[in-house]
Amino acid sequence: MEKPGILCVLLIVLIAVTQCSSFASHQQEHQPATRTVQGNNRWRAGNYFGLTVGTSTHADVLRVLGEPVRKDTPVDQAKDEPHPEVWYVYEGGGEFPGALTVVIDKRSGVLLRVDLSPQNLSRDEAIKHFGKDYIVTRYDFDECLGDEESAPLYESPNGSIISVEYRTRGIAVAVDETGRVNTISYISKPIGARQSRCKSTDRATTNN
Repeated sequence: MEKPGILCVLLIVLIAVTQCSSFASHQQEHQPATRTVQGNNRWRAGNYFGLTVGTSTHADVLRVLGEPVRKDTPVDQAKDEPHPEVWYVYEGGGEFPGALTVVIDKRSGVLLRVDLSPQNLSRDEAIKHFGKDYIVTRYDFDECLGDEESAPLYESPNGSIISVEYRTRGIAVAVDETGRVNTISYISKPIGARQSRCKSTDRATTNN
């Protein structure tokens, strides 16, 4: 006569365990991916078709991409610049149709950056291509340290520059307010400082 009672108790325990397990699984599925986001905060060197920023040389660039259409230098580059740049400009040949600029340290010959300016590419299309493991960061110009767009950048919640970043892969996608991609950059270091180096009074004076 005791068996039905024991069976009922076992059945109740089994149902409770199953419900707890299901609840825990449900909770885990809906937990925010904080570890992934935190891991994305560290920049690593970008790799473009086997060319690693900060390691590969101009010889490697020529071997992989061939001779550029032309070589340029930054318009605002000072004559006494300790690390002068030379830009290898290619027409096409990138992951998306558009102009490709490879930035080389003229003295060391080391690859500093790769910039692709795609034609008519949207933010959603870029994310579909690169994946969902990104973070979005806004930047602004530290105006007391330069003139207009020549000033360095810093992270700002209300900044005018929007960057979709794959930091562990060294990729930054610059997006405008309409969702159009301006530039896809392969880099090896942060785009801007964590905070402004200008005092608030300096910025207010500059903006007035």
